[in-house]
Amino acid sequence: MAVRYRLVFRGKYLPGLGHDEVLLNLSGLFRLPVEQLQAMLEPVPAVIRKDVSAEDGNRYQEALLNAGLITHLEAATDADGNPLPEGWDGIERRVSQRDRRSGVDRRGANRDTLRPDRRHSRGRRKTDQ
Repeated sequence: MAVRYRLVFRGKYLPGLGHDEVLLNLSGLFRLPVEQLQAMLEPVPAVIRKDVSAEDGNRYQEALLNAGLITHLEAATDADGNPLPEGWDGIERRVSQRDRRSGVDRRGANRDTLRPDRRHSRGRRKTDQ
């Protein structure tokens, strides 16, 4: 089974185009009133199309780019057809800087914060002068 995608808009327009211009371009493309398009794009991120193939998603993406809307494809299912969580792009990120700083170091000691530099004299770095 092939991976399926969703087309997502995250609030970015092509440089030089304003919100009103893009809405007018989209109303001509979709043949919908501007108010309905504005309501569709109001929540950011906005899912424009769900469950599309890579080919169809790229065609939609190109058409929307010509109208002034920057979108991207996001995986909706994995290769086996299992659904992925909303907003998943395949990259795991840390929740905060605190996650990086806390934990156990390689000696097994608990480490609450990053430790300061323990040198007592000036070193050979440019910043130490």
